[in-house]
Amino acid sequence: MVNQLDHLKRWFESNPHFREVLFGSSLGLFVKVLTAILAFMMNIVIARKLGPAEAGLFFLGFTLVVLLSSVGRMGLDNSVMRFVARARVAGDTVKLHGVYRKALLWGGGLCLLFMLVLLVSNQLLVNYVFEQPGFGAVLPIMVMALPLVGLYTLHVFALLGMKKIIAGVMVLTGIVPLTMLAGLLIFPVTRAQEVAWIYLIGCTLALVIGMFFWHRAVPGTEQGADFPSDLLYASCMPLWGVVILGQVIQWSSQLLMGVWGSVEDVALFAVAQRTAMLIGFALFAVNASAGPKFAALYSQGDMAGLERVALWSVRLILLLAVPSAIFMMVFPQWLMGLFGPQFQSGAVALMILAVGQFIGTAVGSVGSLLSMTGHEPQLRWNVFIGAVLGVGLGVLLIPDYGLIGAAIATSVAVASKNLLCVYQVNRLLGFNTLAIWRKI
Repeated sequence: MVNQLDHLKRWFESNPHFREVLFGSSLGLFVKVLTAILAFMMNIVIARKLGPAEAGLFFLGFTLVVLLSSVGRMGLDNSVMRFVARARVAGDTVKLHGVYRKALLWGGGLCLLFMLVLLVSNQLLVNYVFEQPGFGAVLPIMVMALPLVGLYTLHVFALLGMKKIIAGVMVLTGIVPLTMLAGLLIFPVTRAQEVAWIYLIGCTLALVIGMFFWHRAVPGTEQGADFPSDLLYASCMPLWGVVILGQVIQWSSQLLMGVWGSVEDVALFAVAQRTAMLIGFALFAVNASAGPKFAALYSQGDMAGLERVALWSVRLILLLAVPSAIFMMVFPQWLMGLFGPQFQSGAVALMILAVGQFIGTAVGSVGSLLSMTGHEPQLRWNVFIGAVLGVGLGVLLIPDYGLIGAAIATSVAVASKNLLCVYQVNRLLGFNTLAIWRKI
C-alpha cells in the first residue's frame, strides 16, 4: 500500500500538466456541481409555480435568447480564451486589455442590434412564427437580456483564459439561477412575464460581477492599447459558424416545437433537455481548465503532453458522467416528476436525450482540442453535419411524433457531431480519445 502511494505520488510529480488540469477541473467541478444543483432547482421551481403552459412560454423565450446571444458573440468565446491565455503566459497586459475591449465591442454591439430588431419585429414573430397565446408579453422582456447575456459570457471566457475557473463558472452558471431562485421563492410569481423580469435582473447582476472579477484579475486599463482586428477576425470567423451550428444542434428542436407543437410540449422538452444536459457538467468543468492547457501545449509543440492531458481528461469525465447517465436511464419518471406530475409524460424523451448527451460527453474534450489547436475548419464541418441532421430530423419527425421526435433529432445531432470530432482529432492530432485503456 505504501509502495502504491509512493508510485502515485511520483506519477503526479512527473505529470505537471495533468496535475494542473485535475486541480483546476476539481475546483471548477465543485463550483459546477453547486451551480448545476441551483439551475436544476430553478427549473423545478419555475415548472411547479407556473405549470406547463406558462413555463413553456418562459423556456421558449429563454431558448431564443441563448441561441441569439451565441450568434451575436461572433465565435469570440474560444478566441478570447485562447488569446487571453497566450497573453497571460507571455505577461503581455497590453494584449490582455486589447482583446478584452475589442471582443466586448464586437460581441456586445451585435447582440444589441439583435435585441433592437426583435423588439421592432415582436408582433410579426408572435403572429406568424411562434403562434403561442401569451408569448407576445414575454418576448420583449426576454430579448432585453440579449446584450447582457452576450457580454457576461464573454467575460466568462476571458476569465477562463486567466485561469480564474471558479469565477468564470460561477458567473456563467451560478449568478442567474441563484437570482432567479431567490426571486421565485420571495415573490408570488404566477406568470411567465414575471419570471422574465427576474431573469433580466439576474443577467444584469451576472454582467456586473463578471466585470468585477475581470478587473480584479487584470488590474489597470492600458489606455490606448489595441489588439489587431485582423488577427481576432481570422480566429473568430471560423468559430462563429461552429457556434451558430452548435446552438442549432442544441436548441433547434425546442424552437421547432414552439412552431409545430403546443406550449405544454415545449415545457416538457425544455425540462427533459435541461435535465439530460446535467450529464455534461463534467465536460464543461474539464474544458474550462484543459482548454487553455491544450492551446499552450500545442503552441509549444508538446504533442505527447497534449495526448496525456486529453486522455486523462476523458477518464475524469467518464468517472463523473457514467453515474449521472445511469441514474437518468433508471429513474426517468421520478426525475421528471420532480417538476410536477404533468411532466412525468416526458420520461421517455429524457431517456433518449440522456443517451445522446452521454455519447457527446463521453468522447471527451474533442471540440475544444480542435478549436484550441487551430483546426477550426474541421470542427466547423463536423458541427455542420450534426446541425443538418438535427434540423432535418426535427422537420421530419416533430410534426408527426412531437416530443419523441424532438428528442431523437437532438440526440442524433449531439452524438454524431462529437463522434466526427473524435475521428478528426485522431486524424489531425494522432491519438484517439476513446482509447482510454492506453498507458500514457
